[in-house]
Amino acid sequence: MSIIMRLPDSMGCTVASTAVIKSVIEQYKNEDIKVITPFPDLLIGFKCIEIINGNECGIDIFDVDLREYTKRRPHNSLPFRSSYIHMIEMAENQINDQLKRMTPEIILNEHEEEWAKKEIKKYPFPLIWIQSISTSSNRLWPEENWKELKNTFLGIYSFIDLSTAGYSLRESLAIAKYSFSGVCLDSFMVHGSAAVNANNVLVILGSSRPECVTYPGQHVFYKNTECNLQPCAMHGYFNGCKKEHESLFYQKNCIYPQHKCMNSISTKDVIETIKSFGKHKLLNMVRKKYDYNL
Repeated sequence: MSIIMRLPDSMGCTVASTAVIKSVIEQYKNEDIKVITPFPDLLIGFKCIEIINGNECGIDIFDVDLREYTKRRPHNSLPFRSSYIHMIEMAENQINDQLKRMTPEIILNEHEEEWAKKEIKKYPFPLIWIQSISTSSNRLWPEENWKELKNTFLGIYSFIDLSTAGYSLRESLAIAKYSFSGVCLDSFMVHGSAAVNANNVLVILGSSRPECVTYPGQHVFYKNTECNLQPCAMHGYFNGCKKEHESLFYQKNCIYPQHKCMNSISTKDVIETIKSFGKHKLLNMVRKKYDYNL
């Protein structure tokens, strides 16, 4: 028996879909499993599968195809649940079999982890990574907020923006794993940081539903505003709003000139949460086991 899987085309969804890979391996570990993805480097370390670069592959028939995940409109589909749970459900429907609920994971090797530890030591203060850039404007936090955050901790913490630092995807994940803390948007790192079990991760959301994109142990900042379409999940590469609201956007990702949802998250709340961590908290603490079925 052979199982051919096609993963999503976005980096964040690819990380989330590693839960499906683990579930399929658990169920079919003795079978021939091929996984096709445009981000093959993210799957390094997985055993029992053949990893195929989707940009160099002519296969167009799949047993499991997770590219249609966004058509589920996960941010606005009851019951609200994690993106990777949606993907496992899709795989179950496509192969007509029940799969174990697994959680996303990126497998870093010893060399990558040692490199990250040495890289972090180059910074004069405990390191906080941020990811300030997302692919759609209604997931961005105002630039002045990022500046205030960094200025508040000047001389206390070092900051690095993984959006612009020039690290590879796997290097960024290794940095996140061994940093003191991290702050991100609904972006690659919200999934990636959870997949490497990073510590003290803060997630700033407005147009995204927390139950869909965040993970237990993360500190989530989300505030209901007067926008009754929130969370719209109009993220450019897919329309995540309720179908009856789609016409209100007029091919834009927000019905307002400025994004009220993201602008509503105060810098003060984020700063106070980082202060609560304490400067000398252990970086590689053992995290508790959580129920990831949000």
